[in-house]
Amino acid sequence: MSNRREAGRAVAFAMAAGLCAQAATAATEAAPAPAPAPAIAARADALLREMSAYLAAAQEFTFTADVTFDHVLPTGQTLQFSAVEEVGVKRPSHVFVDWSGDLGARRFWYDGATLTLFDPATPYFAAAPAPETIDATLAALEGAFAFTPPLADFLFADPYAALTAGVRHGVYIGVSEVGGRDCHQLAFVDARINWQIWIDAGHQPTPCKIVINYPTRPGDPQFSATFADWDFAPGIAATRFAPDLPPGARQIPFRQEPAPAARP
Repeated sequence: MSNRREAGRAVAFAMAAGLCAQAATAATEAAPAPAPAPAIAARADALLREMSAYLAAAQEFTFTADVTFDHVLPTGQTLQFSAVEEVGVKRPSHVFVDWSGDLGARRFWYDGATLTLFDPATPYFAAAPAPETIDATLAALEGAFAFTPPLADFLFADPYAALTAGVRHGVYIGVSEVGGRDCHQLAFVDARINWQIWIDAGHQPTPCKIVINYPTRPGDPQFSATFADWDFAPGIAATRFAPDLPPGARQIPFRQEPAPAARP
């Protein structure tokens, strides 16, 4: 789950060896043991699948999220920051994200051919060619730039697969109220994080809230988002997915992540 792996991306929201050598190395190494199947309680699994199928079936939707996230200082002190995120999706190839918070604002557009990231506090924006689908573009961002928009797991064609990647355990907790809605509470554990999700118990099984803890990081930081304003017939104008840049904005390159070092 890309967003769960890196809460620090919410803080910033910014941005080999040859095949023969790889084959020779692989031939001398023992095959890794297969990962054990996740132990997810039947009701938790069914609810997560239902929510994911509901989002996957929507050809167009928008939502907003009130976000809080921790930033742990070198002194060990934990600071909490807040943000509001507005997201729009038109499958299979359009996304916009507006992020505004304590640490500044970011705007992200993807129109099926190009992705653009803009910081309104500066005169700079980054743009790059993108694949033809949301899934491929999110994967390309993750691979090339180690960056994805916060809450991107809910944008994939198969949110269930994105959310459960690496999950070891999952349980159903019960029903609680989030923002005036009765929501099913589920809890999951994977190798590096603990996370909870609340899913609307009404006729639209949308996410109500998500909370992520990072126990392997100093200070045990937390990320949370409370969802609102789900709209599955928003009629998003095409211009909403086009970069809205001020006059004189200057393009700079995305910061390319270095390729992993080849094995000796």
